Amino acid sequence: MTKLDASTASETTRRQVLQIGAGFGLALALPLGRIASAQEGSSLRIAVPADVSGWDQDFLGFDTVALAVMKNIYPYMIDYGVRDVEGGRVGDTETVVPLFAESWTSNEDGTVWTLRLRKGIRFPSGNELTAHDVKWSKDRAFAAQANVAGIYRIIGLTEADQVTVIDDYTVQFSQATPSALSSQIQIISLYVYDSELVKQHATDDDPWAQAWVNMNPQDGGAYNVSEYRPGEEIVLTANPEFPGEPPAVQTISLQVVPAPANRRLLLQNGDVDIALGLARRDAQDMADVDGLTLLSAPNNQFVFVPMNMAMAPFDNVGVRRALAMAVPYEALIRSVYNDDARPLKSPVPIDMPGHSDTGYPYDYDVEAARAALAEAGYPDGFETSIVINAGAVDEERIAVILQAAFAEIGVTLTIETVDPATLQQRRRDRTAPLQIASGQMWVNDVEYLLAVALTEGGFLNYANYSSDVVDGILASLQGELDSDTRMALIAQVQEQLAEDVPWLCLAQPNFLLPVSERVGGWVQPVDGLFRLRYLTA
Repeated sequence: MTKLDASTASETTRRQVLQIGAGFGLALALPLGRIASAQEGSSLRIAVPADVSGWDQDFLGFDTVALAVMKNIYPYMIDYGVRDVEGGRVGDTETVVPLFAESWTSNEDGTVWTLRLRKGIRFPSGNELTAHDVKWSKDRAFAAQANVAGIYRIIGLTEADQVTVIDDYTVQFSQATPSALSSQIQIISLYVYDSELVKQHATDDDPWAQAWVNMNPQDGGAYNVSEYRPGEEIVLTANPEFPGEPPAVQTISLQVVPAPANRRLLLQNGDVDIALGLARRDAQDMADVDGLTLLSAPNNQFVFVPMNMAMAPFDNVGVRRALAMAVPYEALIRSVYNDDARPLKSPVPIDMPGHSDTGYPYDYDVEAARAALAEAGYPDGFETSIVINAGAVDEERIAVILQAAFAEIGVTLTIETVDPATLQQRRRDRTAPLQIASGQMWVNDVEYLLAVALTEGGFLNYANYSSDVVDGILASLQGELDSDTRMALIAQVQEQLAEDVPWLCLAQPNFLLPVSERVGGWVQPVDGLFRLRYLTA
């Protein structure tokens, strides 16, 4: 049985801070994940690279800015805790903290999860948040058959009637199968609408009020939207009804500044306190600017090159192994990341449970690479191309390094620079021979990684990788709750991936963020969606 409630979470957090403080030699005045109350008049200005594409999270596409904003304004029932890693604060995927929930528990076999809500919490409209809002919100998600419905399938939730109201403050989720991913999937999915308010805007043609929701900010999370000027600014104000530790900053202005050079200039001039989305080189160049601080923390983002196994010559495992030995990993990390990155020695990221260096046992060895390429039937090399995102400085630098390195073994690499829309289309059509990819797994578990990126049908399976062995391991992981069994399966899958080499595993760069000296409290999210409630000013 798994159980988490609000009373035990605070004590657990207190103990964690004492242990971590001792381990890293830190003297922490506040428990991790707990900060001072919002001070009247405290404010921050953050430059973001884009406006939100809409306010309806159920129908939102790949819009990371919008998803990050919504993480702060929608009521989420549960979230990750916080831990300290090498001096940086990061989301802890092995700790679940109740926010609007009072408790989140499972039955003995992990198939039925019970959500109990805190009582008396009200939306800005004055409507109380109840179990009926949770149920209506999940009914809406299943009707949308988009974001939440898609990810719920992973944990055996496929029908709206699997979510039931027990009483005004209790909801049950009955999964078809147990899953070790249940809590992490629900951290992504358990956001709630003010159902009484939204239903007022429904019509016969639009029963879920999609048109109205998309045009109107939804409130009730850690922050409420107090002002919105499309294309210019989103002003957030701390929500007095937020049941967790109150945000430390009362008002946050998200200023839409599409040009990276302008975001950098605003930060250097003191016109904003944080500039998001800057290239790594720009961030590094600001390390010595008066009044600024460069935050660096270990990150679960990883950078890799999927090799399209549906296209020759990458359908030849010998070719893939040869390229894996032709990459100058240390030089790449030094040149692109200024040594502020960790070598990635497995398709399983370093901080994902079960990671092992056996997953990618390849080092830079030009002679061995030449020999492997000749043995694979390409003694004179071949010509191919790598697709990268226009304007992505790090990708351009990586591509140039690979171009020079592959030339040493007779491989002529052409760099194709395309706009983001074209890149997404190439990815959907699976027409890129090689490409540079990077990202974070929103669910920090190998089962999720395999399902979305390393098995047929996975929407991130850019390598067109298919393996009966890996498929079988994924099937065994699904529904398996025993940790030792899961770790043994994860070790097996990495052995198979080492044999098959679907990716060139390049690096796991640390997170870099230039901020004003007065900014504190940043917690690096594991899903790429910032939590503003932790910030101090």
